[in-house]
Amino acid sequence: MTRKAINIWDNLKWLTLEARRLGFLGILRGLWDDLFCHRTLGQWLYLLALCLPTMLLEFIGGTRDLAGFAAALTGILCVIFVAEGRISNYFIGFIHEMLYLYLSFENMYYGEVLTTLFFTVMQFVGAYYWLIGHREGQEKQAQVKDVKSRKLTPLGWMKSFGITIVVWLLFGFIYKSIGSHRPFWDSSTDGTNWSGQFLQTGMYSEQWLFWIATNVLSIFLWWGAEPHVMLMYIIYMINSIVGWVKWEKDLKLSHWYIFVAKTL
Repeated sequence: MTRKAINIWDNLKWLTLEARRLGFLGILRGLWDDLFCHRTLGQWLYLLALCLPTMLLEFIGGTRDLAGFAAALTGILCVIFVAEGRISNYFIGFIHEMLYLYLSFENMYYGEVLTTLFFTVMQFVGAYYWLIGHREGQEKQAQVKDVKSRKLTPLGWMKSFGITIVVWLLFGFIYKSIGSHRPFWDSSTDGTNWSGQFLQTGMYSEQWLFWIATNVLSIFLWWGAEPHVMLMYIIYMINSIVGWVKWEKDLKLSHWYIFVAKTL
């Protein structure tokens, strides 16, 4: 525990030094570069294809819901950037969580409020681990590209399912105590969300399976209440499947390169 605390302190000092070295404008340039540069045509078309439905719903469908539109658009961008392994997903994710928190309060989805508060904190935790995961010595610049995904062990699966069940039951009883009409239904997304976020922070490919489960539950949760958010989760579902396929493909390629390197 002491060693881990020392490592965290050293890493925070390194991040602080990197931030000072880059400066405010340097950090903004890094974010811009990670968000919009080094994209293939296919990546741009995929991004536009997933963002287009929510834009059509706002400007042609006549919903005129600026908060819902902004929450949906930032959420879609965030999950796309996660699938691409871009550190900027946490910057966009923070903006999304603030907007989603407002919508959850407005619709009195208190389970979603607690989950969103958890996600807000995890934006900083996730950014820390993704940055540190790409640190190669004290002189490496704070740039994250081509995130290397990992694979869960059987013990990891047990822990993830355990977290899902414990969080689901714990928050279900909490919601029941405050008079929720569907406490364990409301808490169902808490369990899968917590496990998915922990796995995303650890860069595990299996995060996408938990995100798929979350998306299915969330579509039914928001059905008929907030068109933009409901559509957002449908698009999330599509991106989760794409993300799962991409990260699994990257894992196989990584293992192949390691195998080839060992045989040479």
